[in-house]
Amino acid sequence: MNLPVVNKQRVYFLDNLKAFIILLMVVFHVAMGYTTWDLKWWTVNDVQKHSFFDLFILETDVYIMPIMFLVAGYFAPMVLLKRGVSGFWQGKLKRIVIPWVGGVLFIAPFVAYSTFYSRMDTPPNYFSFWATGFWGPYYQQAQYWFLGVLALFFLLLTIAYQINPAYFKKSNQLATPSFWFFPAFALFTAASFFIANLFFWNDAWVNVQFLFMLQPVRFILHLCYFGLGVYAWKHSWFTPGGYNPRLLPWCMSALIMLFVFLAYRVTFTLMPDVPVVAKVGHALTHATFSLTATFALIALFQRFFDSNAYLWRRLAANSYIIFFIHQCVIIPIGCAVQKMQINVWVKYLGVSLVTVLLCFLIAEYVITYLLSFGKQNPNTNTQLPK
Repeated sequence: MNLPVVNKQRVYFLDNLKAFIILLMVVFHVAMGYTTWDLKWWTVNDVQKHSFFDLFILETDVYIMPIMFLVAGYFAPMVLLKRGVSGFWQGKLKRIVIPWVGGVLFIAPFVAYSTFYSRMDTPPNYFSFWATGFWGPYYQQAQYWFLGVLALFFLLLTIAYQINPAYFKKSNQLATPSFWFFPAFALFTAASFFIANLFFWNDAWVNVQFLFMLQPVRFILHLCYFGLGVYAWKHSWFTPGGYNPRLLPWCMSALIMLFVFLAYRVTFTLMPDVPVVAKVGHALTHATFSLTATFALIALFQRFFDSNAYLWRRLAANSYIIFFIHQCVIIPIGCAVQKMQINVWVKYLGVSLVTVLLCFLIAEYVITYLLSFGKQNPNTNTQLPK
């Protein structure tokens, strides 16, 4: 159905949702150390374990990155049209490419080194590790892989804009998606997940010439969510008169799919050799849960958290810095409490709370202050790149 275009105000709830996802990412990374899997590659594995964290990691891992890419795709075209290609990339170079390279060169090695430091009485020399081991089998990009892939998606967006600039004009009519739109999207992303899963383990990471770190099974899925964000912007979704996801249907669907996905994931996919038919079910449940959880959270935040209240403003303004530094806070705290024999819930909640508070305080009162030097406005907006 087509509706006439109406003026819209700023979509605060997307900024707030983005800030929430960053905080969820922080407690997600804290929880990685408390799983029963004893992940050999993770930074700090605590002596306290609980199977709840296995389930928390499995379900949260499905939708946090699709939401991040969708929000990035939603805001990117308006910036591209406003600033042009040159201005667009000047901003992306400053806010994405340079931080990405800096994070990979100077912080990701620290993250990789912590896997040795937290497990060995005499860990290797850090600088020797940086010069040799990090640029070999232990190479990773920590959380900064997101910035690299995002830069790649922005490049694809720019190429598409150069080829067909007419597409990037706002639609004169607000079109709501057809009945088949979301099922088709879920099936397409499931197909991309399944095909890649035939060649790669579902959680595999691939080092592409030390330039990108990719999850090949999810790469097309992430690109689809970025593209969905662009499509949503073009048709004025999430604005008055445009398409706005209904809270109850999406939340009920997400809740049902949460249990379906976890039951299927635990029963059929946690084995060395997953049968092809089980991979089909995994792809379908993953893609459907990802879609329902994404739009359930969008509907939830649009209904209850579409606010520019002070706390939300500060969380949104500092979300990029929190994203950037949180591993530097998690790791030393994790090492400090690693062998403490206390209740696992007290430890996890305490570490999560202290980490979130420290990240926010460092971002708000140290890094933002330092970044404000030489700028007229000290309240520099440091949100996650759009």
